[in-house]
Amino acid sequence: MAVEYAPGPGGFVKERVGTLGAMRQGSRAVAVISVHASPLSDLGSGENGGMNLAIRRLCEGLSLRGVPTDVFVRRDGPGPDEELIAPLSRLVRLPVGPPEPLRKEEVRELLDDFTDATIRHAASENRSYRAIHGHYWHGGLVGRRLRAAWDVAWVQSFHTLALTKARAGLPLDALRAQAEGELAAQADRLVAASAAEAKDLIRLYRASRDRICVAQPGVDPRLFAEHDGSSLRRSLGLPGARIALFAGRLEPLKGAQILLDAAAHLRTRPEFSDLAVVVAGDDSGDGASLDHGGERRRLERHAARIGLDGHAHFVGAVPHEQIAQYYAMSDVCVVPSLTESFGLVALEAQALGTPVVAAAVGGLREVVEDGVTGYLVEGHDPDDYARAIADVLRDPVRKSEMGEEARRRAGRFTWHRAVDRLAAIYDRLSVEGQPSGSPCGYEDEEARALIGSAAS
Repeated sequence: MAVEYAPGPGGFVKERVGTLGAMRQGSRAVAVISVHASPLSDLGSGENGGMNLAIRRLCEGLSLRGVPTDVFVRRDGPGPDEELIAPLSRLVRLPVGPPEPLRKEEVRELLDDFTDATIRHAASENRSYRAIHGHYWHGGLVGRRLRAAWDVAWVQSFHTLALTKARAGLPLDALRAQAEGELAAQADRLVAASAAEAKDLIRLYRASRDRICVAQPGVDPRLFAEHDGSSLRRSLGLPGARIALFAGRLEPLKGAQILLDAAAHLRTRPEFSDLAVVVAGDDSGDGASLDHGGERRRLERHAARIGLDGHAHFVGAVPHEQIAQYYAMSDVCVVPSLTESFGLVALEAQALGTPVVAAAVGGLREVVEDGVTGYLVEGHDPDDYARAIADVLRDPVRKSEMGEEARRRAGRFTWHRAVDRLAAIYDRLSVEGQPSGSPCGYEDEEARALIGSAAS
């Protein structure tokens, strides 16, 4: 007999006593490869964002289903060699390269060493795996070699794509794009976070539609229950202000300057003179590498230059268990990303009843219902964002109605469903002689529509 646990705001809470299927003799784990992004890292700084959270929530959910996972990351700071993510999921920090954060370009040079370290670790425990799941293209390069070494199926999630970013106007990383094309052609299954990402895999990388599975992220309802943001408003000195929130890593891709410019425009109008901006996040690796002290410092100087000095509050990275208070205290959450595979911030804000103004890109089109839960903005003109933010803020009744619709829409996206789909993929790949049918191992109308729409 063993104790089962469920994830709660402060970790895992005891749920019931029973027999865990995965503890039976012969049960094998999934090797999860996340070279640069630990699921236990604080979000909103460095390279820590939606990918970290998704891996953590999926591993927690798989643990509850009796599916063990070993998550392999590169050691980039202090911490034990191994740490529990959930009762059946452990984080393994491999001593590859210096024990400090590195730029992604530097991590590239360590991937062969990382693969060798993963193989040695498994051999030292006489550990075998039922499948490999690579995350990001670095994890894919490792996963491809592990498949050859272990002769098990390899599943790949990209999270972001070089050609998608280039299409949005960002510099093209040609080496990465070439590698992603090879990985997309060679992986046993591709898991996309949205129909938009699946469409990009098909159209930009010519990936096979028959190997793409869509598993949209979700919201943990226990973490995003009712929250009162009034005390946080007071602590920030904003008890009577209307607040526009930006949450995420600070780098050009995320477009925080668009919100600052839109807010500065609105504050020139008397009806919005009480508008304040709160920026929850810190420099990513890309943001920190920018000249003049990094993206956060650049944005702070820009805010002062355009008249937002004292009205733009940069609060740094916020632990995920506290971010709900920021959503709850805000009147509108703005997600002006140049590209977004899914848009977890938009989903979480809606779960707290906060209307969202977001870029009409990628998975954000699937999260935000334009004119109902907020607004989708075509292009990246701050004036267009200012108009959308004004439409949310000027009518309190309309804002409240949008908030209620936002809650309802967010409730459709659950980690439970994402975990079900991932477990079905692993099961299908682990069983030889599967009958024909969905390559993902699940059959439902919504899944077929998501994958089908990607090819249209």
